[in-house]
Amino acid sequence: MHFKKIISLVLVIGTILSLMGCGKTTPNGASTAGNQPEKKNIIVGTSPIFKDILIAAKDEFNKEGYTLEVKVFDDLVTPNIALQEGSVDMSFHQHEPYLTQYNKSKGTDLVKYNGGIVKYFMGIYSDKIKNVNDLKDGASVSVPNDPSNRGRALKALQANGLIKLKEGVDTPTKLDIVENKKNLNIVEMDVIKLVSSLKDVDCSTIISVVAVNGNLDPTSAIAVEDPGESAKYAIIIVLNKEKHSEAVAARLETSLKSEKVKKFLEERYKGAVLPAF
Repeated sequence: MHFKKIISLVLVIGTILSLMGCGKTTPNGASTAGNQPEKKNIIVGTSPIFKDILIAAKDEFNKEGYTLEVKVFDDLVTPNIALQEGSVDMSFHQHEPYLTQYNKSKGTDLVKYNGGIVKYFMGIYSDKIKNVNDLKDGASVSVPNDPSNRGRALKALQANGLIKLKEGVDTPTKLDIVENKKNLNIVEMDVIKLVSSLKDVDCSTIISVVAVNGNLDPTSAIAVEDPGESAKYAIIIVLNKEKHSEAVAARLETSLKSEKVKKFLEERYKGAVLPAF
């Protein structure tokens, strides 16, 4: 009997200690039971193309104890891999058509937060000719190799009378070219390498933000896409559906839409990148 009383006393003490741990309070008397401390160091994945815009938003974001860490990846795919795995909290480097294609090809369910933040145009650039009509038979043209930007580039070539695409295809590939009178040799490569490719090809389809980041005057394009296309490709904030925090995403959106960032876009990009809001 004495032994049973000892066991009972131990269990009672254990229960009391457990309750004390769960009932821990903050200095203002609020219970912290079951709550995790709010995460204030926020990591946003991006590409070299858009890192400067995020850096310009830091001062606005870094208020009330928050810290924005910009993690730069060398391609367009890895930021989404990091977002899916949880090593970054958000990404800011892609437009909705790219996100849709990525989710479809990878079986992921990353989601956009609200609408576009910045937009830009697709231009045709060349070191060798001044007009697209000067392209010779068999000329080489470099285009992005990811599905959405490649489709956009092919549409830009079509808009300028260089090729004709199959009707009704939202994201065309080279297989959808039904007319190529100049027998253009279309070379696919990473979007970030397009500026450097100009020395090796006759012309290249380059988005204006990539052009300006590659020290190429975005206004020097010898031709541009249909203006109606640009709005479809605004850059968005993207979240992991299972792990995202909309409150923090809203904070990033507000920071990116600040007057400081608007002024930065005007001074840095000279019309190559514009607010989409």
